[in-house]
Amino acid sequence: MRAVSFDVWSTLLSIDVFYRAVAEALAEAVGRSPEDVYASIKKAYSAVKRARRMGVVDEDDIIASSTSIFLDSLGFTSKYELYWAVARAVNTVDAGKLPLEGAMQALESLSEAGYTLAVTSNVIFWPGYVTRVLLDKAGLGKYFKVQVYADEVKALKPDAKPFREMLAAVGAEPEESVHVGDSPQEDLAGALNAGMGAVLVDWGRNSPILDKKLRVAVVGSLWEVPGVLEKLF
Repeated sequence: MRAVSFDVWSTLLSIDVFYRAVAEALAEAVGRSPEDVYASIKKAYSAVKRARRMGVVDEDDIIASSTSIFLDSLGFTSKYELYWAVARAVNTVDAGKLPLEGAMQALESLSEAGYTLAVTSNVIFWPGYVTRVLLDKAGLGKYFKVQVYADEVKALKPDAKPFREMLAAVGAEPEESVHVGDSPQEDLAGALNAGMGAVLVDWGRNSPILDKKLRVAVVGSLWEVPGVLEKLF
């Protein structure tokens, strides 16, 4: 079995589109302008990403720990208003704008080629099942045999645990599997930690990089992923 795992946010779905929907809802709740709230959300998101890299997110309770860091950075709302805003955004976001360019086409092509597809993704301040809903709303959920999220296995990429959980769920070996994602620290390093191949999506790159010995590729778009995988397997 040849398995291909995908990261979700900024790989398949636009985090900016969803955060703008969250900002619209949160602005309504706290009486601020949506643009100001959106800018604050982006800053808070970066704060959580930094905390991950520093290893200060509590992996036994990733959602609560990440939410606390996120709220400290925001400085103007409660977790209850934030969770309400996420719920409102799930209901109101334009699902057609969530998929990044080439996402649907790449998944369709890989599915038709016989690859078993999965998700291996980190989370911020909403649980993995919310991302499942959004993938389904965006028309992408149907392509995946299994979706594994960090809060469900109590481990964040680049730890190998989420990848191993995904491999066990689809019944594939690391040597016959590749992970696709946009983060060198989380996706590329995580896949290699688990003994998998890796495709890093470096959006806008003009010239792809391919190393068959290392089973690593760097591409500029999702359109290139099916062709690169043929060379890595």
